[in-house]
Amino acid sequence: MTSASSSPGNERSITELFESFRNEFSFKLPCNEQEKRRAFHLRHDVYCAELHYEPPTDAERQLEYDAFDDSAIHCVVEHNRTGLTVGCMRVVLIPVRGNFSNRKLPLLTYGGQSLTHPSLHPDCFPKESICEVSRLAVHPSFRKSRSNIAGVKEKDIHDLEVEHRSLPVGLSLFFAATAIVGMAKRQHVFAMMEPRFARLLKISGLKFQRVGDLIDYHGPRAAFYIDQQQAEAEMHEELKPLYRHIKQQLAPQLAAAMPHRRLATTTS
Repeated sequence: MTSASSSPGNERSITELFESFRNEFSFKLPCNEQEKRRAFHLRHDVYCAELHYEPPTDAERQLEYDAFDDSAIHCVVEHNRTGLTVGCMRVVLIPVRGNFSNRKLPLLTYGGQSLTHPSLHPDCFPKESICEVSRLAVHPSFRKSRSNIAGVKEKDIHDLEVEHRSLPVGLSLFFAATAIVGMAKRQHVFAMMEPRFARLLKISGLKFQRVGDLIDYHGPRAAFYIDQQQAEAEMHEELKPLYRHIKQQLAPQLAAAMPHRRLATTTS
């Protein structure tokens, strides 16, 4: 990523951008069912009511959730001034024992045949080292683009690179996911996403590798993989202060948010 100099009234320095973002948003890891409903309600609004990707799980209470939420670390972004939940995502872990020990990652349940890479497949790694980032959604009021649930399009990344106008909430959620995965000691990360979104993440330094064929799942999507340690190492230097800020917010919350506490290893 290239730096850009500031000019009054037109561009914002990267320091000003991060300071504004820190003041405007907070990252929370829900640790009980009442808190998780904030994420489930946003997912309902985006996935069910707006985009009609999923039928409501609980139409009366306007919630969307599934069986994988019990073994996931959930993250929400809160707008500090209004208290509104403006973004959410989850990191699905695989329990290594107990009632869920035979569970697979979500993408294997609906797109398993599409994963074609001979060595970068969830079954190639120990269960305790893999996870999946999924159910990412951004409130429509905090999106520049309504064409996808993350609200990120190429112009947004271009603005961040060249003019530092704003930081997309959807991109910050992937930084949060990177931090959570690292602290939970899950090195091998999978996600089902549109190839164009993977290209945008690559611009920011999160270089997901496509490991599957394109399928029709909430639109054209494919399975992608990234090594968490590599993701941290290759993140653009200009974005690392924000990443460290998000990680510092999440670290003290992680132990309480870990599903079935036995999955936790360390938060350092």
